[in-house]
Amino acid sequence: MKKGIMLPLVLAISAAVVYALIVNGQSEKLNAAKNMKTVLVPIRDIKERELIRRDYLKRVQIPAAYVQQDAFTWTTDADFARIENSIARIQIPKGNQISKYAVTSLSPEAGLSSKIPVQMRGFVITVPTNVASMIKPDDNIDILVTFEAIMKSGARQKVTVTLLQSIKVLGVGSDLGQGMDAQTAAALRNDEEDANAYTDTGALSLALSPRDAQYLALAQNQDGSEIQVILRSPGDVTSYVMEIATFDKLFQ
Repeated sequence: MKKGIMLPLVLAISAAVVYALIVNGQSEKLNAAKNMKTVLVPIRDIKERELIRRDYLKRVQIPAAYVQQDAFTWTTDADFARIENSIARIQIPKGNQISKYAVTSLSPEAGLSSKIPVQMRGFVITVPTNVASMIKPDDNIDILVTFEAIMKSGARQKVTVTLLQSIKVLGVGSDLGQGMDAQTAAALRNDEEDANAYTDTGALSLALSPRDAQYLALAQNQDGSEIQVILRSPGDVTSYVMEIATFDKLFQ
């Protein structure tokens, strides 16, 4: 073959090889893009037994081949519900994929402490069952205390004071607001009805500051004192100036 023909042929073959490599590379990238998965990862370290909230998470796309077994993946916003309000069994480092084995559902078995806000305390009080049945986790309540006081005149008189305002309810009995299907909720109600068959009170778990916890404990242990809770409208967190209620003021 003549040299004049050989050179263009070599160049043509080289160009064809380069073109094939480029096309193959683009094809691989396209296939890789098609095989990407979106996983949920934490934006900061999540501590052991910490409650996982939606704003702790972000979506990250990675090749499907690198998705860990049983990792939480995302397709629609409804997928956040599968992990939101779960409890971390172990510490989950920032940016790591979250395995289903690393979390457990919010429940009494997981403990109340995971729901207590930082610098607050979990305080459990008992209230009449019919009152507890009307209150739900995350409701806001005020706490009233009625007791016998010695007035300036020296006479004894019943008074009522608003001791605490806008207190967050963490849980009612074993309901910590974990979110349940109808069947599980019905089973839980049946269990609690059986447990309450021998008592007329239910438990409210409250989030209190250390100072408020002290005052509520003091009020509970005053001879003859009665504690009542009243529900607030959702979103009402205003602290009102409340005077002490007495019968003298009632009939003035």
